[in-house]
Amino acid sequence: MPPLTDSPAWVPFDDEPLFVPELLLGADQMDAAVSDRMGRYLRQVTVARGGVVHLACAWNALHFGFDLALGAYHSALLDPEHFHAVRPAADAARAAVPVGVFIRIERGTRWLWAEAVGKLGASQECDDDGWIPAARSGDRAGFLRPDGLWGREETVVVDTGAFGPPSAVEVKETARLRRSGLLDARGHITSTALYATPDLPLLDDAAFYQRYLLTEARPLLATGPLAGLLDDPHDTDLLAQALTASFDTVGDLLRRSPGLRTWGPYAVAETDTVGLPESAVGEVVHRVHRARTGPPRYTATWPLVRAACDATGALDLIEGPNALASLATVNLAIADRVTEPTAQVDLRIDDLWQQGGVWRAQQPPLPWYVNSADPLAPLGIGHREHTGSLPATPPSLDATPVQEDPAERSFAPPEEIATPPLPEEVGSDEPMPVIEHLDDSLAVYTCCLLPRHIDHGTLPLPASVREGLADGPVVLELHHDGDPDDPQVPQELVLAEMALTGVTWPWSFYPGIRLIVTVPRGGRRLHAVTTPLDEPLHFDNNGPFLWDCDTGVLRRHLGLTPPEPERQPSAPLRAARAGYAPAVDSLCSLIVAGLRRHGAPGIFDARSMQGHRLSATLFGPGPVSPRLMWTVIHTCEDMAVRGFLERESVAGEPDLFIWWPGDKAPTTRKRPVTLERQALQNHVKAHYVPPDRRKLPSGQQASDHARASYARWRIEMLGPEADTTLPQGYTFVRGHRRGVEQPPSWHDDLTGCS
Repeated sequence: MPPLTDSPAWVPFDDEPLFVPELLLGADQMDAAVSDRMGRYLRQVTVARGGVVHLACAWNALHFGFDLALGAYHSALLDPEHFHAVRPAADAARAAVPVGVFIRIERGTRWLWAEAVGKLGASQECDDDGWIPAARSGDRAGFLRPDGLWGREETVVVDTGAFGPPSAVEVKETARLRRSGLLDARGHITSTALYATPDLPLLDDAAFYQRYLLTEARPLLATGPLAGLLDDPHDTDLLAQALTASFDTVGDLLRRSPGLRTWGPYAVAETDTVGLPESAVGEVVHRVHRARTGPPRYTATWPLVRAACDATGALDLIEGPNALASLATVNLAIADRVTEPTAQVDLRIDDLWQQGGVWRAQQPPLPWYVNSADPLAPLGIGHREHTGSLPATPPSLDATPVQEDPAERSFAPPEEIATPPLPEEVGSDEPMPVIEHLDDSLAVYTCCLLPRHIDHGTLPLPASVREGLADGPVVLELHHDGDPDDPQVPQELVLAEMALTGVTWPWSFYPGIRLIVTVPRGGRRLHAVTTPLDEPLHFDNNGPFLWDCDTGVLRRHLGLTPPEPERQPSAPLRAARAGYAPAVDSLCSLIVAGLRRHGAPGIFDARSMQGHRLSATLFGPGPVSPRLMWTVIHTCEDMAVRGFLERESVAGEPDLFIWWPGDKAPTTRKRPVTLERQALQNHVKAHYVPPDRRKLPSGQQASDHARASYARWRIEMLGPEADTTLPQGYTFVRGHRRGVEQPPSWHDDLTGCS
C-alpha cells in the first residue's frame, strides 16, 4: 500500500461519521466543504488501495470505515458470521460473489477474510492472444444448469489485506488455497458462479451488491450509519431506496473528484501506482488497435495484460488487487487512443466486463449503428449482431439516440422505428423530417426548411404523423423567440398529401432553419419551435444567422463551395449529449416556449404555470388525454430535476413549474432533488449524526451508560438474539443532531481493566 502523502481527510471511529444525510439526497445537496472532504477521502482511498477502487468498495469505505492510516477496515467492528462464505466445491461451482462483499474463505477450521474488489468475465472461449468470439462480447446472461440454477464463468478479484496485513499463518494459508485450486495461480477466485434466477446475472455489480446487502448481509447494513439516518430503518423499501440513492451519490463524487478518472464502475487515480512498463502498455494498445480486413475483430484485454506481465517478469502486477490497476491502466490508455481516430480502423469498447474489457476493431465502411455511436459506450454490438437483435435500418437519419446510462443502452426494435417517407422532389442530399418521439398520445419530429418551403408557405409533414391528425383544419402555433416581427398568432393551415400549406413564415426565416414540431395524436393544434443559437453563425458577409439550422442547406442556398463543417445537432440532441434525458426530450423546448408565452408573470420576468394547465394551454382548449397530460407533467418534473425549471410543491395543490430567464435565475439555490429523493427526504433525519462506535483514547474505558445504550441499539436493530458486547477499545455514541452536546461516553480506566 502506498504511504499517505498528506493527512487523512477522515479517520473512521475517531472523527464523526462521514456518511451524512446529504449522501441520500445527492451530491448537489451537499455543502461544498462536505463534498470536498468526501471527494478528498475517496481519492485517498483509491490511492491507498493500489490506484483503483470499485464503486461498491468506495461505498464500503464510507459506510464501514476504511482507515487510511491502517490501510484496512477495523475488523473488531465487523461480524464475520455475516460475511459471504466461500468453500471448496467439487465441480468448481459456487454461489456468485458480489463485488464489494466481505468474504470468509473457509478451509477446514481456518478462515481467511477478504473483500471482493472486482469481477470480470472468464469465458473459456477467449484465446491467449485476446481473440474472443463476437457472440461473447456483451453477453452477460448465464446458462441453465441441470440443477435449475444459472451458471456463468467469472473471476472475482479479492483483497486478503482488506482487514490488515496478512500474518505469517495467513500467508501460508493463502498458498495452500492456491494449491488446492480454491484460489487460482494469481490469487483470484475463478469458478462457475451460480445464480438462483436468470435476471440476477444481468444486474450490474452495484445493483447485485445492493441486493446482497438487503438480504444475506442485512445485519451488517442494519448496524451501519445508513440505517441510523432513517426514521424507520426496518422498512425494507425505504432502506433499499436510501441504499440506491447513496450509491448514486458516491458515484457522482467519484466522477467529480479531482485526480480521479472513471472506467466503468472503477475510479482510477491519475498517479503512477501500477508500475506496468510503458512498453508493455504500448504493446497491448497496438495489438488491440491493429486493423484487419473482413469482419470486425473482438479483442479482450485481460489475456494481453497477462502476456505482457509474463514477458516482462512483472508477475506481481497481475496478482490480487494489482490486476485491477493494471487492467484499468491499459484500458484507459486504449481509450485515450480511441479519442484520436484514424481513417484505417474504427476502435471502440464493446464490453466492459468480459475478460477485463472487449474492444471492437473494424476497417471502414462501418454499419450505421457503429458509425454514429460513442466509441467509449459499451453497446455489446458483438452479441447483438450474433443474436440478430440489431435493427436493419437506423431509427433516425439525424443521430443515434443518447441514453442516460451508456452501459445500459439498447437499440429500439424495428417495429418501433418510424422511418419518414421520401417526399416528392427531394434530392438525395436534402434532409428529411426525422421522428424524435412517437407514441399513442404524442408525436415529435424535427425538420429543416428548404427554400421551396419558405417560398410556398409549406411545413413538411411525415406520413406517420399525418395519419394521427384529426380531420379538419389544422392550427399551427409558431414559437420563434428573438424576432420582434414574429406575429405569434396561431395560423390555420390546410392539410395536403405530404405537407401543411398556408403558413406565413417570419421574414427572419432562412433556408435550413431547424424546427421542432410537436403534434398531439388525434388533435388539430401543432407547435413549431425554433432554437436560438448561443453564438450566431457567420458565412462570409452573409451573416449573422441567429437560429439553429442545417448548415449544409444554408451553404448551398448561399452558393458557398468550401467543405461543409460538421452539422450541429438539434437542441434536444445537444441537451441529451450533455447528460439531459427528460421524459420526452423534444418536449423541453416547447415547454419553455409555452411558459414564456403563456405563463403567469413573476419577478425578474419569471413565468409559471401548473403542469396540467400547461398541457391544456399547449394542445388546445378541448379535452387533453390523460396520457398526454402526464407526459407533459413528467417532462416538466424531469426538467426541474435537471435544474432547467424550478418546481414548487404545496400540499393538496398540483405542482407549479417556474421558468427563469437565464441571466436572472437564482444562482444560490441548489439543484432540486429527484422525485424519488424528494419522497426519501421526508424519512431522512436531517442534520443528524447516526449512532456509531468510537475509538477510545488510551487509558480510557466505555462508561456503563454507553454499554447499556449499545446493547439497546443492537437489540433494536438485530433483535433479542444480537450480540450486545461492546468491542474492546471502543465506546458508543448515540445518534444525535449535529451540534448537540453528548453525555460522556467513557471514563478514566483507573483499574487498568475495561
